Amino acid sequence: MSLSSLEGSLHRGCGGRYAQHTERVTVRLSGMAAEVDRDFFRCEKCGHEQRTIEQRDAAEKSATEQIRAANGLLSPKEIRQLREELGLTSAQLADVCYGTPRGIVAGWEKGRYLQNRDADALLRSLRDPEVFEYRVGRAGVVPAGREAVGGEGAAVEVAGEVDAPSTDDATAPSYRDSTAP
Repeated sequence: MSLSSLEGSLHRGCGGRYAQHTERVTVRLSGMAAEVDRDFFRCEKCGHEQRTIEQRDAAEKSATEQIRAANGLLSPKEIRQLREELGLTSAQLADVCYGTPRGIVAGWEKGRYLQNRDADALLRSLRDPEVFEYRVGRAGVVPAGREAVGGEGAAVEVAGEVDAPSTDDATAPSYRDSTAP
């Protein structure tokens, strides 16, 4: 039902009138949950209940805000700013976060979707230049303002696998794609 208000409307089944009520519900998003209040309409005569799209959307938005705050997740604006700082399009960021559908990244930025804790950690890890270089090399992505040909320190593809640049620094990440054929 998409009516914004059923308050006082006639319930055709029994002739009673709808009144607005509030219920406490648990909303689960991206493997996390929040308890929120959600409005709904109940026929005062027979008890029939109706929930509008607007009521469901409001409850989901409230849950998203609670979950984001409770887990310290990046906001849609912060995700977009990070992507822009890295010189990536939404599609490129999805490729860098391999396994993430392109529409999901755009949804994170617009607040339509909530990233889970793992995706949030992955996004934050891209601030580390070595992690970022490895992931763009692995994904075959060329950020804005860079040349397509890899220079010194670029990731190299060998027989379907990508190895991070070799370095004498013991703190450098060492990654290897274990799913390569």
